Order: sequence, then C-alpha cells, then structure tokens
Amino acid sequence: MPLAASPRVTTLRVVLIKPSKYDDEGYVITHWKGTLPSNTLAALMGLTQRVKQERLLGDGVDIQIEMWDETVHHIRPERIMRRARRAADKTLICLVGVQTNQFPRASDLARRFRALGAEVMLGGFHTSGSHAMLGMQPEMQALIDEGITLICGEVEEHWHEMLRDVLRGETKPMYDFVDDKPDLFEKPIPMMPRAYRRRFTFRHMATVDTSRGCPFNCSFCTIINVQGRKMRWRSPEKIAATVRERWAQGVTHYFFVDDNLARNRVWEEIFDRLIALREQEGIELTFMMQVDLLSHTIPNFVEKARRAGCTQVFLGMESLNPANLADSGKRQNNIDDYRVLIDTYRRHEIATHCGYIIGFDGDSYESVIHHDLERLMHEIQPDQASFFMMTPLPGSADHKRWKGEGRQMSEDFNEYDSFHAAMPHPRMTADEWTRAYQDAWRIFYSFDNMRAILSRTKDRNYFNVMKNFIWYRNAMIEGEHPMITGFFRRKRRLDRRPGFEIESRWAFFKRRTREISHLMREWLRLYWEMQELWLATWPQRDHRVQLARQYVVRWADIGRNLLRPLRWPHIPAQMSLRFGLLGRRRLLAQGQEAMALVRRRARISRRMLNLYWRRTLRRFGHLQWHRIDVGETIVNAWREMKINLWFLAHIVKSKRFDMTGEMG
Repeated sequence: MPLAASPRVTTLRVVLIKPSKYDDEGYVITHWKGTLPSNTLAALMGLTQRVKQERLLGDGVDIQIEMWDETVHHIRPERIMRRARRAADKTLICLVGVQTNQFPRASDLARRFRALGAEVMLGGFHTSGSHAMLGMQPEMQALIDEGITLICGEVEEHWHEMLRDVLRGETKPMYDFVDDKPDLFEKPIPMMPRAYRRRFTFRHMATVDTSRGCPFNCSFCTIINVQGRKMRWRSPEKIAATVRERWAQGVTHYFFVDDNLARNRVWEEIFDRLIALREQEGIELTFMMQVDLLSHTIPNFVEKARRAGCTQVFLGMESLNPANLADSGKRQNNIDDYRVLIDTYRRHEIATHCGYIIGFDGDSYESVIHHDLERLMHEIQPDQASFFMMTPLPGSADHKRWKGEGRQMSEDFNEYDSFHAAMPHPRMTADEWTRAYQDAWRIFYSFDNMRAILSRTKDRNYFNVMKNFIWYRNAMIEGEHPMITGFFRRKRRLDRRPGFEIESRWAFFKRRTREISHLMREWLRLYWEMQELWLATWPQRDHRVQLARQYVVRWADIGRNLLRPLRWPHIPAQMSLRFGLLGRRRLLAQGQEAMALVRRRARISRRMLNLYWRRTLRRFGHLQWHRIDVGETIVNAWREMKINLWFLAHIVKSKRFDMTGEMG
C-alpha cells in the first residue's frame, strides 16, 4: 500500500555512491576503466527503481536516481549538491557497500556532503559487521554525532520506509536490520544500467547475487555474521527473465557474487533455466561463480554448471597447511581432495580460480614460498590464484577474539584491504610478510607458469584465462590488488586524504608525468610478454593441426578394423593399407612441424623486431639517419603489422570464442 508523503516535498533525489579507498600516498583510487562493478550499488538501484515505479511514497512524489561508483567516477560533492538543489526539493546521499578499507574515504565524503546540507546515510559490511559482533564502535558513534545516519544489515524489507522517513524529516540516527534478514525470493534483481557498464573493461558483464549467506563457519569471514549462515535465494524464474531481458541489452556474461552458490537450495532449478535459455532460445550466456571445495561431490552440479554456461569457478582454498585450516574453522577443506576438485572442473572445461590467504599463524616466508606455492603450482595446478594477506576484518570471529585478547591491530582502517600487514605476525616481520605476499604473485604469474597453465587450459577457456592474466599482471604494475584495480589510474591533485599535504601544481605534474611514463613502458613490456605467451601456446591449437590429427586417428581405426581379419593370403592389401596410414601420419607430422615453424619464426621475429626498433630509435636520436636502412624499416614495419594484427584479431574475437568455442 502506498505510504503517505509530506505534501511540501514533491521531488526526492536519491544519490547512490559506492566509495573507493585511499592509496598509501593518500590519493583516491580511481581508474579510467574498472574491472569489477559493484553488486551492492546495483541492488540499491533496483530497490529504488521499484519504489519509484510502484509509487510506494505516494502519487505526488517523484524520485530521481543517480548512481556513482568512485572506482570509475570522479565524485564532486559540491557539484552534485548544486545540481540536486536545482532539480529536487530534498536530496539523500547514500554511501553504499562500504567495506572496512573504504570506511575512511566514505566517512570523509559523508562529512563533506553533510556540511553541504544533504541527508547522508552510510552502510555496508563495516558498519554491519562491527555492530553485529562488537556493538557500537567509536568511529561509528562519531559519524552519528555529526548527523550522519548509519545502516546495519540488509534493507530490502525497509527501503521504502527509510525513504519515507527522509521525506518527513524523521530520519533515525541508525537503522539496524542485522537480525532481520529479508526473504529475497521476490525482491528486485540488482539493476546495472548500460551507462554504468560502459565504465568497465568488460562492458558486457553484470553481477547478480542469486543467494546470500553461507552455512560454513570460517573464523576470518564477515559474511556469516552479516548475511547469516542460513541460505536465502532469489526466484529462479526471475533470474532467468532478467538474463533474457539483459541479453537484448548486450549483457552476455555474469558474475554470480554469491559467497557459495553450491549451497543454494535451488541451484539445480537455476541451472536448468539457464540451460534452457542456452539450448532452446540460443542465448549463449556465460558466467563465473563462487563455491566451496566440496561442490564437485554434489551429484550433477559440475555437469549442469558446464551446460548452463559456467566458464570459471572461484574456490576458497585458503591454505595448504592443515593446521591453518583447522585454526580458521574451515574443516570442510580436505587438502588431499584439492587435485581431484581441480581435475573435475577442468574435465568439464571450467577454469579454476583459487583464493589463497597468506598470514595464518602457522605460516612463514619459507613455508609459503618454498613449500605451499610450489605445491600449488605443480601439484594442485589451478588455472588462476588470488593471494590475500590475513586481515582482522571487523565483523569476523577472528577480529572479536583478537580484540578480546588485546592483540595489537592497526588503527587505520584504510590498511584493512588484504594486502597490508594490519597486525603483527608471530613468525614474520611486516616486511617478510609483505614480501611473501608480493613474491607469491610474482612467482605464480611468471611467464613459465602462465605458459604451463595456458598449455593445459581447454580451448573454451583459453582467452578467458589469458584476459585475466593481462588484468592481474596490470594490477602488479599498479601495485594494488586486482580486485580494486582497473586500467589507467587517475589521480587528482586535490582529492587527497586529510592529513596529507596538497602538492603544488608543478610538483603534482612532475609526479604524474613520471608515473604515466613508467606505466606506458610497463604496458608495452606487458603487451610484448602476452603476445609472446600467446605465440607459445595458441598456434598449436590451430584447426588445421586438429583436423589432421582427427584424420589420422580416424583412418588408423579403419585400418585396424580392416587388417584384423586379413591373413597371409592378403599381404598385398595389408601392405597397401599400412603405407596409406603411414602417409597420413606423415601428413600430421608435417602439419605439426609447420605450426612449430610458425611459432619459432614468430618468436624470433618478435625478438628481432624489438632489437631492430631499439637500434633504429637510438640512431634516430643520435641524428645518424644515414645509417637507417629505409627498405629494412619498411619490411620490419610489415612484419610488425602482421604479428600484431594476428594477435589483436584473436583477442577481439575471443568474446565469441568464449561463448561458442568458434573463432569465426
């Protein structure tokens, strides 16, 4: 039933903002192109759109919605408020999905908006987890004292009531819904407008949480204390309808952000509907999901995930030390089954991506780098790995226990991002711990290991894995974790954390010039490395070699069936067939040798071209133009164009290949 609204207010402007975080130098982390859109932002967008469409605030109230993600947008509070005052009677600023490492930046934005006269709400995992496990905390009370409203828990059941309070001027200092978990079955699906998706590298990707909660009890996790251990799920019919609708809008890939899709009770119905979309309606969607390490034991789960379009699965492996797993309460992980798990998914052409935590009490630099990492790469063999430093996240059982024990933890929440040492470690110094984390990334994503991974990767996932390699190696150049890194970092001189000096224009210009020059050089090296990696692993998959191999195998089977009944009287026929098969085997060998020659020539050409261009540029810079051979330059330019067009054409076509397995 529509709720009555204040007759004095006719327009409410709801500004949804996903804050970013500060880097170590105090600058806000923002990129030209992002990589992971915010599902929380999309969920609030869907909820607000529903309130508007169903007129839940009354017929006389118009709702205008803005959607900002600071990882890809420049947030200017003064400009937002000027525009809002012209267009609306009242403005609500909502800082959503605020994680612990984003809390300092979110607090600064909240204070700036509040000083400009806006109603401000702030919510997310930090406020929800802290309040659920520890009650009211000083940093939260400080915001309340400044007139900023805090939100704890999920708002699906109460969002329209909260907007009504804003209209009536009756906003509460705090809304606590942690113990009031909503039923998601008929709630609006997260909404991701096309204009927002265009801000990201993979603009054809969207996110959906098909369920929330997790039945397990990992001590480092905040999800179970915010979203609960009882699984709640969305309607499979609504999910399928949303996928069908967004397919027409260009969305072809999904990241199902559920903490554990395998424990969703209606997973099979969801997969069945996605299979029907793919096989009956020709909607060739793909998706990535997160599951536990027992998911491969669920009957039909992996098989149906493959048919439904799953191309990649994220697995919380966490550690290869049994003592670490026991201490963290992750008893469902059995290290002896890791290889079986990986092989099961690989057999069904699903790439595996494992999460690995460095910094359990039983870890040391030697145990992580010289034992666990070697075993991970050479025995377990996942296709990708993401490394994290153990972090005492507020809202986790670990944080509550360590706080009760008086264990020292960083007072700067900006460091609670899983790649800073936010607390002392019993067996490593902060420098050793950080070095172990950085070396794990460097070793796992070395050229040799990436080549080994791509060599055993199924064709269906080849370009999917390679694009993630490019993403992760770019993050290593940026010096940030891939989960918060996009492409081409933007920095603004005045957007600096309070307490850091604002640089002069000239000093800032010199800094950015050095940083951008370094980035361009590293990108060029990365491009050449990925090109060489592709040349070393892809041409062997050329369809001509595959057809030749199938041709020989087929004729070998025919020959064996014909030769088996033949006896000595039929020696001429027998010899004729054997010579025929021998010729076809030579055909295969020649095809493989030809492709090997292509790879060798390509790699040699790449090295020779790089050497030639460096020598030519050096001569040009020294004004030795007479030593530059114009003919050789033209020939090498032609070779450069051929190699690069060959490589770029495959990357561009990889989207279709990921969906259909055909390069086209």
